[in-house]
Amino acid sequence: MASGAHAQSTLPNAPPPAISSRLTPKHEFDGHQDSIWSFVFLHDNIHIVSGSLDGTMRKWDCDTGLLVGKPWKGKGGGIWALALSPDGRTIACGREDGSVQRWNTDGEMVKKVWTGHSKAVRSLSWSPGGSHLASGSENGIILVRQAGSGEVAVGPIKTGRVMSLAYSPSGRRIVSGGDNICIWDSNTGKLLLGPIKDLRDTVTSVVWSSDSSKLYSASDEFVRVFDSVSGIILHRSRHDSILYTVALSPKHNVLACVGGVAQLWDTGSYEPLGHPFRQDSVDYIVSFSPNGRYLACGGNDNKVTLWMVQDIAP
Repeated sequence: MASGAHAQSTLPNAPPPAISSRLTPKHEFDGHQDSIWSFVFLHDNIHIVSGSLDGTMRKWDCDTGLLVGKPWKGKGGGIWALALSPDGRTIACGREDGSVQRWNTDGEMVKKVWTGHSKAVRSLSWSPGGSHLASGSENGIILVRQAGSGEVAVGPIKTGRVMSLAYSPSGRRIVSGGDNICIWDSNTGKLLLGPIKDLRDTVTSVVWSSDSSKLYSASDEFVRVFDSVSGIILHRSRHDSILYTVALSPKHNVLACVGGVAQLWDTGSYEPLGHPFRQDSVDYIVSFSPNGRYLACGGNDNKVTLWMVQDIAP
């Protein structure tokens, strides 16, 4: 059930804007001993919890730039994925060994660890109401669990390698990205759309628009925008380097894209906002704070770098 992704070849490519002079971040949270592939802003808009391939999680204060308490240590190897529950109380953590852990925001882990994946859990997504948690793994399996009991409610859904998962805002659909892009019925696991193929490289990130009508994906040097019903590509914008992650601002009017260079884009006009801002690293993850004030990036320099959005795109 292939989609109309081939239509992209007829679309013009938006060229990347020139690199600006280096901007100064608000803080650099330094302490991890290996790459950072995931972090979450807490609902207080003050704290970030980061997860690293060094196997630890760390809580940071965005006001002071300091570590809060000691590193959070758990078993299972490197951390590839973190996801904060909609109520802001629980952080789900996906590990190298395929396990899923749950932590509170003070660094205490729930004793029961969920298993079921044979390879690293690369992505996690909570349902909008917080009743279910979806996990996707390098072994090509998606599991949807009841958040309270951990019992598998849907799946295993078998697909290609899963690098990104996201519930739609309505909660009725789940999109997966990896070897391709697929959309699934979140209640049954039935394939609704896809696989969307021929994207030249692994899809490392995919997110929904606020009305669920569009999908934004990252693969190779392009951000691609798809119609979420037909799968037809609507637009693509070229980045200055390989892309790893895209993230939407709280108002869904700004799209952040990171790889070797970070850039903000207007989701209405598809025009760049401000100039690209380069760091001395490759970024694997980007996110806005809930209030839209901050933008944070993390990557192979083992740091989380915090920016004021107004400094990037005045």
